[in-house]
Amino acid sequence: MSLLKIKRSLTAILHSRLLLSLREAFIALIPYFVSSAIAILLLNSALKLEIVTPTDKAYSLIISSASLVLSLFPVFVSVLIGFFISKNLGQSGVVGAMLALLCFLLHGQYVLLDDGSFELNPSGGTPYAIIIPCLSSLILKFFVNLHPNLDKYFHHVSRFLSEKLLVILPFTLTFFSFYTFMPIINAVGELFATWITPDVGQSTIAELTFERMLFTHGLWFLGIHGDNTFNMVFDANYLLQPIIGDLPAKTFYDTFVLIGGTGCFAGLIIAALFLKSGSHEKNIAKLSIPFTAFNFCEIILFALPIFLNPIMLIPFLLAPTVNFLISFVVIENGLVNVTNETISWMTPTLINGFIVSEGVSGVLLQLSLLCLNTLIYYPFLKWHSEQINFDKAIGKLRDQLNISEQLRNKSESNFIAHQLDTEKSNKVLNEILTEISEGRLMLYYQPQVCQQSQTISGYEALLRLEKKTGDIVGPYFLDTLIKHDETEIIDMWVIEQACRDLEFFKQKKLKPIISINVNPKVMSNSFLIEYVCELFKAFPNQLKIEIVESSYLSDKKAVLQNIASLKKSRIQTVIDDFGTGYSSLSMLSELPIKFIKLDKSLLDDTDSPKGKKFYQQIVDLLHNMDKSIIAEGVETKEQLVFINELNIAEVQGCVYQKALPKKEVLSFDKEFKSVAE
Repeated sequence: MSLLKIKRSLTAILHSRLLLSLREAFIALIPYFVSSAIAILLLNSALKLEIVTPTDKAYSLIISSASLVLSLFPVFVSVLIGFFISKNLGQSGVVGAMLALLCFLLHGQYVLLDDGSFELNPSGGTPYAIIIPCLSSLILKFFVNLHPNLDKYFHHVSRFLSEKLLVILPFTLTFFSFYTFMPIINAVGELFATWITPDVGQSTIAELTFERMLFTHGLWFLGIHGDNTFNMVFDANYLLQPIIGDLPAKTFYDTFVLIGGTGCFAGLIIAALFLKSGSHEKNIAKLSIPFTAFNFCEIILFALPIFLNPIMLIPFLLAPTVNFLISFVVIENGLVNVTNETISWMTPTLINGFIVSEGVSGVLLQLSLLCLNTLIYYPFLKWHSEQINFDKAIGKLRDQLNISEQLRNKSESNFIAHQLDTEKSNKVLNEILTEISEGRLMLYYQPQVCQQSQTISGYEALLRLEKKTGDIVGPYFLDTLIKHDETEIIDMWVIEQACRDLEFFKQKKLKPIISINVNPKVMSNSFLIEYVCELFKAFPNQLKIEIVESSYLSDKKAVLQNIASLKKSRIQTVIDDFGTGYSSLSMLSELPIKFIKLDKSLLDDTDSPKGKKFYQQIVDLLHNMDKSIIAEGVETKEQLVFINELNIAEVQGCVYQKALPKKEVLSFDKEFKSVAE
């Protein structure tokens, strides 16, 4: 594989959503690392200065609190990983965090039930703090993608709420899926633990210490607290035994191997200072100087990052290995004198070297190792800086992947604003509902006249409300009902009242064709259409349903099926308000509808030559498509003459008659027939 391909592969890995999400999670933990480090530093300083003693109650309280905080570290890790991976995969970060926490606590056996009480199990759960949240987030995404699209069932609620409702099933499936493969993961983990368990009886202290170093660094690279995990899983008492002369293995390890903490980060900091100003690596190195001085490694490990960074793995393992081998050879050959002094791991570099060697020989050895570590880290840091601009990568990830989160937040803000607006309009809605309940709904009928035979071809049913004052008004309330999605009861009333009116006309020996208007969503409701077909079974060819083009656009397949069902039941469909929507022309070739009603607004514009020409062109187009046209809103004789010149089949408007109550329809129909004869 060429160097160029290697570079591209590394860049692809470093820029992957999963790794960038993991790094974001650990960067978010920086306040935790810093505050924890400061607390431990102050506590140990207080001990050294004898401000407090181990027997003090305050000391015991602080130690207990610190122990709990450290034990909860895997919990913080799992929550943040679940949050950032889910968020960057376009899912809800909060849901991802809850799922990761739940799966980690239970399936990772971090919380155990013992004699009816729960207890933490850091030794068993810590290794799963990264594995389980990664799996839970990816599996959740998988199940969400398989989930059927149910958005249309939640259109009454905000996207924020509907998103949480829709994720219930994927959330549940993800959680229970862990029961199927966690036994396999546990078995692999136990096999690995058996393989790496140190054989104290067959190895020297130096070999055991070296093996521990490689193992703990490997855990740190995976984002797991290496030293704590090792000490919880394995017996590390051999570190208290001499490794060279009387020098305890732990003192040797903390003083001459880990120069600046895990990974020998003191050399890394110096190497980073030689990089160009403003680089991410240099900025992080400067930030971590006061903490690295006391051997705290978390900031560099997770913020640079070293964690899961394939470019930095080699120096991360190579630097302590070089330090171990050189220090061991130098001390064993007596080039540096050492004592059996036991010191804290927090003792700064150079100071601990001076104490352990009781002179400058230990300091000189540390300075030499520090220079070697700097030389080891520098080329990798430089390459890392050139291959990936970490800040830019994270920014790009946010720009590309946080869109869903931004939309989600924006959607919820819009929904809240809409809710406030709805609350303000509820008063109007309640007033209207009260007026409707106190008044009486009626259907008035406006005739449609066939221009060729000069006979009444049908009537359009128009909604009216008789208020308790006796005034009869038009359906002023429809806009408010539509806004609040409360039209269903009106639609049902219109449909059933039209049927009752046809029964009334039948008893009066009249058999008119009537047209009713319904809300667009009615045409996509197969159950309601089936009800209409059954209800008007006794009145074949006497009902037309007028629909606007938005009916068709909402659910084309359902609307086409319902039009076919109506036609089969001898109920015709009419396109109403044609010419007012941008999609009217395209829908003509798709809808199997013969009757087209031209909107009144088009006729009103015929006062101008441009409007008249436009009306003529629409009529010519419809005639060429063999459509039967109804001209709506014809109010003057001049308009009627213009309509007749265009050979339009039917006319509806005040030029013949305004809308009438059903009882007056009888006399009008009789008079119109007598005049025509």
